Amino acid sequence: MGMRWSVGRILAVVTMLAIAGFWAAIFAGLPKRANPDFLEDRAFARQTESLCAAMVADLADLPNGAFIEDAGERADVLDQATDRIEEMVDAIAGAAPTTGDDAISVKGWLGDWRTYLNNRRDYAERLRVDPEARLLLDQSLGGDSVDKPIEIFAQVNDLPSCATPGDAG
Repeated sequence: MGMRWSVGRILAVVTMLAIAGFWAAIFAGLPKRANPDFLEDRAFARQTESLCAAMVADLADLPNGAFIEDAGERADVLDQATDRIEEMVDAIAGAAPTTGDDAISVKGWLGDWRTYLNNRRDYAERLRVDPEARLLLDQSLGGDSVDKPIEIFAQVNDLPSCATPGDAG
C-alpha cells in the first residue's frame, strides 16, 4: 500500500503550500504599504506638530466651555477658540508643500479643517439662540463626520496635537 503521487495529489499539495505561503507573507507584513496620507517631508510634519502644540496651549488658557452655564458666554469662548484654531490652520497652510503627493494630502486635510471651523462657527451662532444647541459636523467625502479624517491624518503622521481639540461639543 504505497502512496502514489498522482497529478491531483501534487496539485492539492502545491495549492495548500501556496495558500500557507500567502498567509504567512500577509501576516509577516511583506505587502505592507505606507498610508497615502503619510507626509514624506518630515520637517514640515515636525513644524506642523509645533504649530498645533502651540494652539493646544493657547486653548488651555481659555475657560473650559463645559463649565460655562450661560450659552452666550459659552458661544463667545467658542468663537475665541475657533479664531485661535483658524490662526493655526492659516499658519500650516502658509508653510504647506505646494507640489507632489504631500501637497495633495495637506490640501485635503486643511480643507477638512476649514469645514470643521465653519461647523464650529455655526454651532456658536446657534448656541446664542438656543442654549440646547449641539455641535453638528458635516460629512467628509469618506462618509464619516469631518473630524474623523482630521484625526486619522494626524495619527498617520504622528501629529498628536493636530487632532480636533474636542472643546466644542
